[in-house]
Formats: sequence, structure tokens, C-alpha cells
Amino acid sequence: MKRWQKWVQVIFAIATLLVIFCSYFLLFNYGKVTTRLRGYFGQEWFFYFLTVVAILGALMALYIFIQALVLPTINNYVIDKDDSGEMLITSKAMENNVLTTVSRYPGIKNSSAVVKINNRKNSHRINTKVTCGVYEGEDLNSLGNRLKEDVANHLETFTGYSVNKVDVKFYDIKKDSNKRVV
Repeated sequence: MKRWQKWVQVIFAIATLLVIFCSYFLLFNYGKVTTRLRGYFGQEWFFYFLTVVAILGALMALYIFIQALVLPTINNYVIDKDDSGEMLITSKAMENNVLTTVSRYPGIKNSSAVVKINNRKNSHRINTKVTCGVYEGEDLNSLGNRLKEDVANHLETFTGYSVNKVDVKFYDIKKDSNKRVV
């Protein structure tokens, strides 16, 4: 975590605690704290203070919410840890590896790939789905078996971990896209 992110999170935590503390004691009557806060609440500066703290808290909550939605999860990486450090391989890099492998086959056009990673304590499960466009007349059974084996071998060489499953889906380029693919 970067230094500025630490400070932002510390400020957010303090602002959130202040808002919760002040709101709780303003809503419920618990002795002298509530009376003291009511005295502050009647003053103009306390309104501005509470507003600024609430705005900071809301902005930080929005920032953390957006960050949680946008940042990749741990299942977007293969994580290799040892005594010398940690190495992360993204699923996007593995998808590019699969697409490079598939592009070596001359009968396949317009392919796409999705790589799913399931990180476990001592092992990783890598599953791949490949969608390939082919022309009519291809031997799909042998092409599919060669493609599965080739994709699994290249991914295992690339990541160092075994591939759990490779699913291959074929579609007819002419019928599904109505475009001439060269």
C-alpha cells in the first residue's frame, strides 16, 4: 500500500468514527456527553465541522466503494510465493498466451479466450474457455483435441502450474458472422 493511500484511509477512519460518535450521542441521551454535544450543536462552527467530517467520510466511502468494484480480485492472478518473494501472473496475460497459441492454427479465425483462476493454499486451478471460428469442413474432433493439449501445455509452461480444464467451442464463421474472413 502506498503512503498516500495509508493517510487517506487513516483520515477516512477518523472522520467515520467522529461522525458515528457524534451521531450516536446526539440521538441517544447518555448523560453529560449528550448535554455537552447539544451545547456544541447549538453553535455555528459545530454544524460546519460536522458537515465537513460527514463530507470527508462520504467521499472516502465512495472512493473505497469504487476501488472495490474496479480493482481486480485475487482470483485474477496466479500467485507464486516462496522465500525470495512473490510473483503474480494476471489472467489477461494467460488469455493472451492462449490466443497466441490458438493463432498458430491456420484453420482458426476470430478466437476469444477466458481464463478463470481458483487460488488455493498450496495449489492453483486454472480453467480455460476458448471460442474459435472455423470454416465448414474442418475435422473438429482432432482439431479440438490438438488445441486442448496445445493450450494446456503452453499455459503450464507459462505459469508453472497444471491446467485443470480446457473447454473449446467452435462456431461456423460464415453462418454466425455473415462476414468474409480472410
